[in-house]
Amino acid sequence: MRWLSLLLCLILILAVSFSGCTGPSSSPVPGTAAPAGSTTSTASGTWKFVVFGDTRDDMNTTTGISPVLRSIALAIAAEKPDFILFDGDLVNGRVMNNNSPMVNNYTGQFGNWMEAVSPIHNYSTGTGIPIYVIRGNHEDGYADQPLPAILEAYLATVASGMPVNGPPGEEKLTYSFTYKGAKFIAIDEYIPHNGIKNTVNQSWVNGQLTQDTRPFMFVMGHSPAYYVSNDTEDITTSLQVQPAQRDIFWKSLADNHVPIYFCGHVHMYVRGESQGVQQVIGGNGGAPLLEFDPASVPTALTLEYPLRAVAQSDQKFGYLVITVHEDSGTFDGVQKVLNPVTGAWETGDRFTIKAR
Repeated sequence: MRWLSLLLCLILILAVSFSGCTGPSSSPVPGTAAPAGSTTSTASGTWKFVVFGDTRDDMNTTTGISPVLRSIALAIAAEKPDFILFDGDLVNGRVMNNNSPMVNNYTGQFGNWMEAVSPIHNYSTGTGIPIYVIRGNHEDGYADQPLPAILEAYLATVASGMPVNGPPGEEKLTYSFTYKGAKFIAIDEYIPHNGIKNTVNQSWVNGQLTQDTRPFMFVMGHSPAYYVSNDTEDITTSLQVQPAQRDIFWKSLADNHVPIYFCGHVHMYVRGESQGVQQVIGGNGGAPLLEFDPASVPTALTLEYPLRAVAQSDQKFGYLVITVHEDSGTFDGVQKVLNPVTGAWETGDRFTIKAR
């Protein structure tokens, strides 16, 4: 009987050990995501993430990335967020100084980007703070001539660990993941949908918006739905160039009470509201900054920040810190900007939004 007791004890120990190994993780890891259709989380407490994007160079460097990216990465790492959302245009990609050794070397450009952000996440060891990325138009090639080599390099490097739960053909490009009481939807806008670029996979988005009832829902794409600049070149690679599809997408966010849409593409920080959904443009991660004129904001978007014109010389590089308060059902946004004279990080925009 003694051997039977020992056998039962051993079976019990193994059962406990295996159950511990297969339990859900509380922290996101690139390449993993909660299954579609997850139920409402009962998580509580406070946690935060950072949003930034558009870190390409101005074509005068030889690296493909902005010289200020390293400083931004160090500041973001010091925030100690749970994870990062990056909203596209990592590198120059398609247009480089012809004297650069990085011309057509897309893997090299992405390698430079990964090295620059290593204070946040070390891609060599897979350690540090997770970064969830989507691509921008500079990772797609010219609007009328997509370059497969850029996409291949992107998928093999920076995006290699992204979740693969997106629609067929968009794995690691379009995806979702959950964290505590929140769901995050990341959308690629450069795969042609029904033969049309600068659109989203609307049927997939609709399913994602309705499959999960978590109180916090965050959506990220590269391009603004409502453009806030007169830069005609960038408009041609944005959602605004397809207004009918854009309107359907935005209505789906509003109908499902999504509180906020993060994007970049325009090299500045601008926040506005339409149909109860905030659009936050955070394209000031290192790419050449643009002037802002409130007169360029479409009437469909109610401008909330900044409320005055900002000269190009007064624009600042930065990132956005989002702090989620699960107990109160709200989240705060604090914009951090780099003072070019003192080198100090200062506070810009602040806002508080209630979850859906």
